[in-house]
This record gives sequence, structure tokens and C-alpha cells, in this order.
Amino acid sequence: MNASPGGHVRRVPLRGVSFLVASLVMGCGGVAAEESAPADSSQEQSLAPSCPTGYTDVYLWACKRLAAHAPPCNYGGPGHYNVLHLYCQSGTEFYDAGPTGDYACGDCF
Repeated sequence: MNASPGGHVRRVPLRGVSFLVASLVMGCGGVAAEESAPADSSQEQSLAPSCPTGYTDVYLWACKRLAAHAPPCNYGGPGHYNVLHLYCQSGTEFYDAGPTGDYACGDCF
């Protein structure tokens, strides 16, 4: 509130302040960003590992040690969990392509 020269209190119009605050909160009315579809939507992308052509897929479980209260199992104390890995085999080559994302909490197997 501001005092006018005659000693009266002048009120600031709240409507102008309300519009200013609303425009800051909601944005300035710019053009919304459009989501672009992938160039080839029929091609599915995956983060799962895969073996190249000519290699055989071999799935093996790997046992990992886990600290207390850590994901994915959130044990009350330390424990173990098993992670499924994809290995690729071809003739004399055998390598770990990576974890598949599957896991099982509990004892090693």
C-alpha cells in the first residue's frame, strides 16, 4: 500500500498482480515443444543385450553381493542377489554381452 500526497492510502490493483503471477507460473504462452516420433516407428529399440549373427545365446546367472538396504532387494542386512547375464558363444569365442535386467533376490544359484 502506498500513501498518496493527501495522506490517503492508495490500493494497488490486485488484478494486475494476479495476471503477472499467473503468467509467470503458467509460462509466457510460447509454442509448446512437440514430441517427435522416431523416423521408423516399426523398428523397436531395446537396451537389452543381444548377440551378433552367428553367435549362440547363453544365459547364465551371476551372484552379486548386496549391501544392507540397497536396491533391488532392500535387505535389512547384507545379502546376495542373482543377475541374469547374456553370454555370446561362437566357436572359440565366449563373452559377456551384459545383464538382461532380470534378477532374483536370495541365495546364490
